[in-house]
This record gives sequence, structure tokens and C-alpha cells, in this order.
Amino acid sequence: MRPLNPRRSAVAGLIAWVLLLLWTTADSASTELIHKVVLFGVLVVVPLGLALVPPSDRSVNFWLYNVAVALGPGAAILTIISFFLGKGVLAAALVCGTAIVYILIAVYGVSRLVSRGSPFPLAESSIDAGLIYLPVAGVWLVVYRLGIQPLGYGETIILLTVVHFHFAGFAAPIIAGMSGRVLALKDYPHQIFAFSIFAIVAAMPLVAAGITLSPVLGLIGTLLLSVGLVLLAVLTIGWVRPTISHPGNQLLLILGALSSCSAMVLASLYAYSLATHTLILTIPKMAMTHGILNAFGFVACSLFVWSGIAPKELITHKEAQLL
Repeated sequence: MRPLNPRRSAVAGLIAWVLLLLWTTADSASTELIHKVVLFGVLVVVPLGLALVPPSDRSVNFWLYNVAVALGPGAAILTIISFFLGKGVLAAALVCGTAIVYILIAVYGVSRLVSRGSPFPLAESSIDAGLIYLPVAGVWLVVYRLGIQPLGYGETIILLTVVHFHFAGFAAPIIAGMSGRVLALKDYPHQIFAFSIFAIVAAMPLVAAGITLSPVLGLIGTLLLSVGLVLLAVLTIGWVRPTISHPGNQLLLILGALSSCSAMVLASLYAYSLATHTLILTIPKMAMTHGILNAFGFVACSLFVWSGIAPKELITHKEAQLL
């Protein structure tokens, strides 16, 4: 018995997402754009990311993975319905399925880490971190659809937190891990990769602390994440790209790497503006620039490449454990 394949869910999700572009779910254009990015994360990014890291054997991991994959499409449909309803208990209840699936994915990530008994190889721990961070997006999605604003956060900040943990929290560490699996097969700057993984993974709680405690912590976290993604971009263009045979995939990897660098410059400027109370970029402009670059430039291009690469071009999970 093989693990279920979430790629079919991702393809169906992409078709559904394109159709959803014909309808509006919010009153303002900026909120509508963020809604579409969130739905792209739920419908396409999560199943694509999950498809890259199936379990290698019929262990506890196997059953956690299969249950999460099996429940994912139904939960995604309920989430779509929720966005066409007014905020409240019913809308929140409909997205609880997605939150539960994300919790299962996180438990799968924990079980992967525990089964190895070590944080090495770093590429696999990066993937684990992405899986483990995902429920944060699910919890805040429930909060957003419920229509409450805990700790005085505005609904836009809550919604952007959902976006952040789908793309920077979940997808970015998985993308870094996939690059690490390829890098393990060749000579590369090990220290640069190690620091990149550390920066990407460690930045998530700092960014979250910046939202809840201090904008200065948010700035530190954003700068750390920026450094990690820029280093990953350098490794991707300089060392990962040459191992990929298809020119189209190489081009997408370059586009994704450059998009992540551009997006993080904007994120750093925005975090600086919050820390210093200086208006540099507004939230609508961030959604139009940083959000699009990160979601459709970096994450989408990178995941599409990794999900379409022939198995012989990738190091397998079992092989990675031996490195």
C-alpha cells in the first residue's frame, strides 16, 4: 500500500482557485487580494508541499500522512464555502476542518523528527519545521472567520498572519529542505546552507513575537528570515540550478529565487516602518508587492519545479537519512 498522492488535490485545487477568481469574497480590493492568496495557500500550496514529503515506510508516519491527505480536499471545500459567508460561528466552524488537517500535518512533522532521533540531516529538519509551523495558519484562519480580534489585532493583521504561515512558515522551509536534498549529492558551502536553514526556521517565532510583543522583535525576525532566504537564493542559483536538467525548471528556480529576494527587501522595509513608526509601505501595497512576489514568484514557482522533477534528480528521503 502506497501513501496517497496529494498532487491530484493540488491540481483540482488550482482549477478551483482559477474559477474562484471570477467571484469576490470581500468588500475592499486589498482584502479580496489577500483572500485569494490565502485560498491559493489552502488549495494549492499545502497539498503541493505535502506531496514532496511522503513517508518512506508503513509506520505511524504513514497513517498520519494518509489521513491528512484524505481529509484535505473536503476541508478545503468547506473553507471555500466559509469565505462566501459572513464572519461568525458558522464560518469559523467550516474552516475548523482545515485547522484539524494542519494539526495532523504538524504531528506528522513531529513524528518524522522523532523517528530520526536527530536534527540531522538539516534538510529533513527544515521540512519538519515547515510541517510543524502549519497549524499556526489554521488557528488564525479560524480566528479570522470567527470575526474576533484578540489582543486588539485588526482583521487585516490576522489575515496576513494566515498568509505568512502558509508561505513563509510552511512552504519556505520545505523548499529549503528540497534544495538541501539535492545539495547533499554534491560539494557545496555547508556552512552557508546550515545558517540559511537556521535563519529560516528560527525567524518564524521571532516574527510571531513581533506581532504579539514588540515590532523590534518583528524587525529582527524579518531581517533574519531575509538573510536566510537570500542565502538560499544564492545556493539555488549557484549550486542547485545546475543539477536540474530541464531549462524551464532552471528558469523557474531562478525566478523563484529572485522573487524571494525582492519580497524580503519589501518585508524588511515594512518591518522597519513598524519598528520606527515611519510610513514607508502600507498594508495594501505590501499585499500587492511582497504578497504576490512571495506567493506566486517564490513559493509557487519553486513548488511547481520540485513537484515535477523526475525522481532520479532528487535524493530520496531514505538516502538523505544516511548522509
